[in-house]
Amino acid sequence: MNDQFDALGPSYEETAELPLRRYLEMPGILAAVGDVRGLSVLDVGCGSGIYTRCLKRSGARRVVGLDVSPGMVQAARERERQEQLGIDYVLGDAVGAKSLGTFDLAVAVYVLPYAETENQLRAMCQGIAGAISDHGRFVTATSNPHLSADPNWYAPYGFTVQCAATRTDGTTMTLAAGAGDLRFSATAYHWTRETHEQALKQAGFGELMWKSPQPTEEGLTRLGSAYWERYIACPHSLILDCRKSRSPIDPRKPA
Repeated sequence: MNDQFDALGPSYEETAELPLRRYLEMPGILAAVGDVRGLSVLDVGCGSGIYTRCLKRSGARRVVGLDVSPGMVQAARERERQEQLGIDYVLGDAVGAKSLGTFDLAVAVYVLPYAETENQLRAMCQGIAGAISDHGRFVTATSNPHLSADPNWYAPYGFTVQCAATRTDGTTMTLAAGAGDLRFSATAYHWTRETHEQALKQAGFGELMWKSPQPTEEGLTRLGSAYWERYIACPHSLILDCRKSRSPIDPRKPA
């Protein structure tokens, strides 16, 4: 996966200004994550550090960003040198996440869809679970198992997805996106809801909750409800909130 994103580096930051990311994706993921004050957090597939910095600024005690792309890690480290937030960025993949220590919370935005085989998907989930404490949580944005097969369905939101109408586990998906002068594409893989859940439960997560993010009030005001209807009807990604235990022990159920 690293060669798909290696050349993007700092330019990837521009995608955060896309309305879909600014008014729906990022607020939805951060709401699902909830209160991180005092927690140790691992951002798997951190890219250039967009979410990693948000987590640190929200009061997380320790934040580590992990990414398989040297170019992304270099960009994130350069931003850290400028801002000095106290974030560590590590080059590596989800499978080896356990080597970084134990965290209260792990976050992974668009990581699981890049597993090329079911065995790799399981290994990713096991690696992430191994880095989370016994009562910790894992919040991940992953591809919607029922995303639209219409390649232009998501075009109003700044990207397209090419995939077969009839999909099985491992079916290839190609996402092409752009923001400003930035244009890029990436190949990912379809996994059913059942396969996601099996991989996560085998890794040790006992409680799973699927969530569909909604636009913020600002997003509705600025762009109108009609703009969002198409996406809400068939989002390209969903959020999975995974807990290792049903215990009420913090960390930290969002309100």
